[in-house]
Amino acid sequence: VSRRQPVPDGLTTAHLLDDAPDVAMPVDHPLAGRREVELEEFADDEWVSWPEGEFCYEWLMFTLRSKGVEPRITHLAGEYHTQLALISAGFGVCVAPRLGRGIVPEGVAFVPVRQLMRRHVYAAWRTDADRRPSIRAAVDALRTVAERVDGRPVPPSADEG
Repeated sequence: VSRRQPVPDGLTTAHLLDDAPDVAMPVDHPLAGRREVELEEFADDEWVSWPEGEFCYEWLMFTLRSKGVEPRITHLAGEYHTQLALISAGFGVCVAPRLGRGIVPEGVAFVPVRQLMRRHVYAAWRTDADRRPSIRAAVDALRTVAERVDGRPVPPSADEG
């Protein structure tokens, strides 16, 4: 699903960066040594996902089903570190954005997904606070960090203003 979440009236946003996800799997998984993978290559795997009703769960279901794969979600966890612990223990595979990882447990391998998938990361603030120096400083600091993470300058967003 490539849809932007609605922004409530009265908020201004600025795009910071796009976060690419990888598939996390046990290091002994047959695809763990690959340079890239297609999501449909995991059609027979068990999946670890966010709880039902969460955006990430719905995204995974929609994405895999659109590729003709009915995912077998066998474990649910609402935090990436818990999902990665389940992967480390051999309980399946999951999609893991690079920014959401934190400390990675031993026994987990990551392989980039060949399809162009990105999680868009934005800053948001009340439009009526737009001219406050503290808001500008915070957005500038977020842009600086985003440039360091992403490795390229972030242009001003068309949404700003």
